[in-house]
Amino acid sequence: MPNELVATPDQAWSTLPEPLKVAYDCGTETAFQPSVLRFGVLPPPPLPNTAGMPYDCDLPAFGATEHKPEEGHVLEHPPATDCRGQMSTYYENDFSNGPVYDCIPWDSNAALGVYGDKYQVPVQHPLVEWGFPLYRNGPVPPAQDLFGPTNLVQQKFYVYGDYRVGFAQNNVVGSDNTVLAHRLNLEIDYWLTSTERFHMFSGPFQEGNSFMRIENGEFFNELDFFDVNTDTLFFEGDLGQILGGFNSQYAAFDLPFTAGLVPLLFQNGVWMQDAMVGLAATIPAQNSPGLDWSNYDVTFFAAFDNVSTDAVNFDENAAQLFGATTFIESRGGYFEVGYAYVNDTKDADFSYNNIGISYTRRYLNMVSNSMRVILNAGQNLPEDQRTADGVLLLAENTFITERPYNFMPYTNFFVGFDRPQPAARAAVFGGVLFNTGILFQSDALTGYPTLDATGNNTYGMATGIDLLGHNFDQQLIVEVAALGVMGSDIDRSAPGNQAGVGARYQVPITNAHLLRFDVMHGWLENAEDITGARAEFRWKF
Repeated sequence: MPNELVATPDQAWSTLPEPLKVAYDCGTETAFQPSVLRFGVLPPPPLPNTAGMPYDCDLPAFGATEHKPEEGHVLEHPPATDCRGQMSTYYENDFSNGPVYDCIPWDSNAALGVYGDKYQVPVQHPLVEWGFPLYRNGPVPPAQDLFGPTNLVQQKFYVYGDYRVGFAQNNVVGSDNTVLAHRLNLEIDYWLTSTERFHMFSGPFQEGNSFMRIENGEFFNELDFFDVNTDTLFFEGDLGQILGGFNSQYAAFDLPFTAGLVPLLFQNGVWMQDAMVGLAATIPAQNSPGLDWSNYDVTFFAAFDNVSTDAVNFDENAAQLFGATTFIESRGGYFEVGYAYVNDTKDADFSYNNIGISYTRRYLNMVSNSMRVILNAGQNLPEDQRTADGVLLLAENTFITERPYNFMPYTNFFVGFDRPQPAARAAVFGGVLFNTGILFQSDALTGYPTLDATGNNTYGMATGIDLLGHNFDQQLIVEVAALGVMGSDIDRSAPGNQAGVGARYQVPITNAHLLRFDVMHGWLENAEDITGARAEFRWKF
């Protein structure tokens, strides 16, 4: 390109009309658009059905009529239109300004690089990959119609997961422990269709909450190919797709479900993270114009065995769990609301109600915030004998910087009154405060120490900086945390006030291997201080 056509940023900017300069400023910023009270106190009413047809009407897949082609032209179908679709009201503020690139010099090499600089991204295939491959070039081969023409079978069997080996030097309760441990996480998938599969998780080097290791020179085997308390085995599918396939029709509804030894994770694992014998079903992808809910779903669940909760002292055969949870997206944020009834089959007095509520959104493009509350009530016991009562409040804040994906300061707060419990949480995942900061996270491998993560009559905070490399090729987290105690020592897990400092660094070696390092020190009142340092190698397959 001739040099005279290559303008400097200042020259290009000077040629822009003044209104564009004000409105665009090179397209790097957009005006803040409020989500709340944008249309007044109440949302606008739902649009009338301008199509003039019932909402459950049906149209042929390619339109109702065919036009006779003129000579020399191919036959064309009129565009397919869902009769439920309709025009919506246009609001100018719903759309940000388009980008303006006039202030950037023309670079012909960069323009060609959009096509010429492409390269094959390294991928890691599953350890076992039978049937339809995970990554494939070219067209998809014909499928089988064993379950009907609209629920086609494309069988595939995968075994994937990761292998981890960690070395740690820990000082806990005044005792030095040197630990070399490893674990193998195997995810075993057998897919029938795109929505139906059987899945199994196995940790063969894990028995209960312990892993195969050498600790202070002594070998602990911990070999167990399947443990109902830590592994999973379940079927999942979509009832609408299954019935539609058998009836040779497209699915009239979506109803994903699962049954077996099922892992359930809700509200980012804070309210529930456990594998239980039971079932769950979801009503997905709904919306409510009247309530101004752009998207919501509702999940119902029931667990009859293997429920992990400290409310029954982690007796896997003592508790049942019944409840529902919903996800609601509305006006720039989203709610998660869940209710569960924990039924103690051995002693009904320990049964109780558990409610988890969270709300997440960004404010003024400055902070991303999640507010969470867990409420326990209903145990028919004297107050000093209750194992699940009280309230836990959590506030998680990540500050938005000029480099929001690389430089992320955060400050998280919590306060727990009495003995709040998550609805269900396997002990191997650590305490309910595991998301508050890295000083509350155990590694679930080497016994790496943490500050008290129960939220039992404690309050505190964790603040730190999460740094990601420019190409997301490394991560460094530095954090300080502290907690204070309330109430009597008898009713509390933490013996006294605690404070700590910690850091984590991890870096990928290849697309399938990484190294991770952690270090921490904690100052504990009325107890011995704790220290931990660990290194881990991880292979993902």
